Amino acid sequence: MLVLTRADLERVLEPAAVIAAVEAAFREAAAGRAPALPRASLPTARDGMFLGMISALPRLNALGAKLISFVGSNRKRGLPTHQATYLLSDLETGAPLAFMEAGFLTAIRTGAASAVAAKYLARADSRQIACFGAGVQAEFQLRCLKGVLPLESVVVVGRDPIRTWAFAERMRGALGLPVEVTRNRRAAVRDADVVTCATTSTRPVFAGGDLRAGTHVDAVGSFRPATREVDTETVRRARVVVDTYQGAWAGAGDLLIPIKARAVSRRHIRAELAEVVARKKPGRTRSGEITLFKSVGWAPEDAATARLAYDRAMAQGIGTEVTL
Repeated sequence: MLVLTRADLERVLEPAAVIAAVEAAFREAAAGRAPALPRASLPTARDGMFLGMISALPRLNALGAKLISFVGSNRKRGLPTHQATYLLSDLETGAPLAFMEAGFLTAIRTGAASAVAAKYLARADSRQIACFGAGVQAEFQLRCLKGVLPLESVVVVGRDPIRTWAFAERMRGALGLPVEVTRNRRAAVRDADVVTCATTSTRPVFAGGDLRAGTHVDAVGSFRPATREVDTETVRRARVVVDTYQGAWAGAGDLLIPIKARAVSRRHIRAELAEVVARKKPGRTRSGEITLFKSVGWAPEDAATARLAYDRAMAQGIGTEVTL
């Protein structure tokens, strides 16, 4: 079995390849070839949760299981809020192929899913992003979105000024674009073509009434029924696409809260991303339309990314072989 560290994964995975792999996984789902078990969750602390995600991609000969923990108070400890591991197995034999660090894997595949959604939901001429969040996931949202949109500038809104300024400086180098920091949420949203939200906030981070016509909103931070990053007005104004209906109904508070308040109905959610990728349902239908992609995570994204990492690592001689 091959063991892949975070450093190994950083050597073999880059946004463009992961975006392609994740988009292919959504096509497999549209064809009924991406079985996945419902996500299992177990509360572990006052602000913690332990999640298990299992899926298969038969045509890639990939079977995988991810264990991921979320502990919000880790930020005060100087630790990641999300920590994860992934076990990739051979679907035909059941033999374990690789065990890998999955914090990086989760971050890049989540960003890749948002990039796939942006291909179909954002305006093709989208140039400015308002980014809410200054952590690991926000970084990968920006890195992956840059791979599919002609971005020219980024404005970042974060809670911690020092952390946010450091993030902006780092992203200037990573993206090769102007990346500025602002505390004016209204102006950031009003000027944006794309608004990406990758925070641990439990309540909306901007006002939906500030969105201008044609904006695409990408919300990936919230994954619990009682928490959200976008408000009811954003949902009400937008054409909404989710990663999966099953995931949305189980954990997308951004949608469940407005539905419970009867501001919108479940019919307001127009499609799963797989349906849009396969052209079974439309993505953006007009230039002035506001669109929203709500993601809570989908296990085959992990399987596709893990298989890509394993194949590339084997080809390049990267990783450590161990015998169980």
